[in-house]
Amino acid sequence: MASTLIPTASSAGSSNSVSSSTWLQNFRPHVNNVYVRWPDLKLTLVEGQPCTLTLDYEYSWLIGDPDAFLVLDYVPGKEGQGLKFDPPLGQALQMADGTTSLSWSISVEQPSDSEFELQFAIPRMAELPKSPQVPGCVIDIAQAVDAAFDQFEVVFGTSTVYPCQGTKHTLTVKPKPSSPLLGEPVRLFLDGGNIEKFGVRVTPALENPRLLTEAGLTWELDCVNGQKGDFTLQLGVVGFGLRSLPLPLSLAHNLVTAERWSEYVEPGGHRDPYYLYSIRATSPFLGPVYGVKVTLYTSMGTAYMITALNGEAIMADYDGRFIKMEITNLYDGSVV
Repeated sequence: MASTLIPTASSAGSSNSVSSSTWLQNFRPHVNNVYVRWPDLKLTLVEGQPCTLTLDYEYSWLIGDPDAFLVLDYVPGKEGQGLKFDPPLGQALQMADGTTSLSWSISVEQPSDSEFELQFAIPRMAELPKSPQVPGCVIDIAQAVDAAFDQFEVVFGTSTVYPCQGTKHTLTVKPKPSSPLLGEPVRLFLDGGNIEKFGVRVTPALENPRLLTEAGLTWELDCVNGQKGDFTLQLGVVGFGLRSLPLPLSLAHNLVTAERWSEYVEPGGHRDPYYLYSIRATSPFLGPVYGVKVTLYTSMGTAYMITALNGEAIMADYDGRFIKMEITNLYDGSVV
């Protein structure tokens, strides 16, 4: 038999009181498995990090009632943008016998700074009011800040940067005007391995939160003793428990100069003469360096070589196919 809510004397004249009485007594909201009081309930979403909103009703008298179907939907006029809900908004979910909670996964498909409000209801019980409203906002962290690697503008989740072995670099983050991150504590997160195994030191330390002021924040990446490797950094907003999309970094000899020369070789005997074409990659920080990718152009097409321990790559040309050798510096895109 369907249960009904009989308003008490203290709640009959106030829908807010009835709402509080019903929802506060029967439901405990959780965000990402963490209990949150109804008055403190607010959702903050970013791209790439689905949020789970759960209503725990373990001790509710509504469990098993044939009319107890929960529905989550937008507050009219307070709809969000670019959000995906699973189960979908408006779908009725039963508070069936043997269950203690229901959950909705919310993800950002099209990031944009926007606000919205949600509300729960049990529409088959017309006497029950809707839940307190659940405010939320979407923060596009990448668009809320201006970021730079050294002097190059970068975007979290879009750019890839190429630090150089043997030197130091900086990562600078500044809030844009009216940024929701202004004044918030932020920190950097390493994702993809222990940065210390690459011999890279970050100052201030990665784990230290810092307030993001209008002046911005700068971290130093000391790669003086760095080893070749790939890793990512994320900007974390400590107060919101959120992180930006990753900023990939590929540490190598990403900035070199090139020397070229050729040699005509006459081996003697019955062997034909040939040319040796050479290129040497030299880091401004470490001298001639190993492992730099060289693009080799010949009349037969394009091939790739890697510099040896002395920084050199050599091609022997027996039939005049050689055209040129060059190196693309990933650090700044220059070709040498």
